[in-house]
Parts: sequence; C-alpha cells; structure tokens
Amino acid sequence: MCIFNIMAQNPKPPTLANPKRFRTIQDLTKMRPDCGASIDDFFVIDNELLLIIDTTHLGSILNPYNSPSASYVRTHGVVVASHTRLESSTVFWGEPFLLFPLSCHLSENLTAYKNIGKVVGSVPCSSGTFLLMPIREDIPTPLGSLIDEALAKEAGVHIKIPNGTYRVFYEQFEAPDGSKKEYYQNIAVQRQ
Repeated sequence: MCIFNIMAQNPKPPTLANPKRFRTIQDLTKMRPDCGASIDDFFVIDNELLLIIDTTHLGSILNPYNSPSASYVRTHGVVVASHTRLESSTVFWGEPFLLFPLSCHLSENLTAYKNIGKVVGSVPCSSGTFLLMPIREDIPTPLGSLIDEALAKEAGVHIKIPNGTYRVFYEQFEAPDGSKKEYYQNIAVQRQ
C-alpha cells in the first residue's frame, strides 16, 4: 500500500529538464543577417558523434557565410547563444535530454543533476555561443582541422548519444526582478 501511494504521488521519475519551461531558441539571423548561423533548432544523429564547442574556437571559418564550411554548419548544426561564463559548462545526458546547466541560480550546486544524469563532458563558453553538430564523414577539411585542434585543446567535446532527431531549447527559470532572463536559463536538447 505504501509503494502504491508513492507511485501515485510521483508517477514519473525525475528528468534532467522540464519541458514545461522550454522556450524556443533565438534566431541569430534576426540579430545579424550576415552571421551565417542556422535558423533551425534541430539536428539529426545517425551513428555520428555529436560535437559541442564554443564558437570562438572556430575562428572566422563561418565568414563569409557562403563558404563551404559555413554552409556545412548551417545545414548540419545548431548555433545557440547563452550568456558568457568564465567557467566551463558541465554537460549532462539523461534520456531523452542533453543539458547545459547555465542558469545563475544554480551556482555550483549541480548535485541534483548528477543524481539524475551522467556527466558527458565540459565545454568552455567564453563567447556564450555553442555549436552543436554531428561529426559526419563529409565535413569540409578546413572545418574538420579547426575542430580537431579545438578538441586537442579540450575546448569542446564529442560524445555519443542515441540516434534520432534532437531539438534545442532554452529551459527558462523565473528571473528575479531587474535581472536579465538569459541569465536564468539552461540549454536543453531533447530527443524527439
């Protein structure tokens, strides 16, 4: 009887992110039409590794925006902006979510996330802008070289996650009065 009571009160196990707090990510092309950023908020994994990197480590590879490398990033990756941080962002995986806990209210207390998900990496975020992109065999050589250099410097991670279509969201928390809302959001990636 006691077990039934607990299950009735808490029928779903805790997850890394709460879809009720999800908000659509920004369209970088509205802020800067020549940026060459993706206007999509999804990517597809089909037996590839997922690259997560701060865009500062790609140099000027995305300019001009019609270069083969920039076109490749726009076609296969998602660029998502957050706020700049001095420390790296821990990245967690817990089916069906990949989570970057960036909200200022979390500080360093990530214990709850560690109890639910698995740490799969840590990514510097000095620019506050991340690229999430499958590493495919047809990647342009200049882009592949920059990615290899960044990974060698531990400026990004490449991880294995299950095949599928993934959509990128902001997980928005309530911001204190007078605070910028972008300081109180995580980046959440959900398998569809």
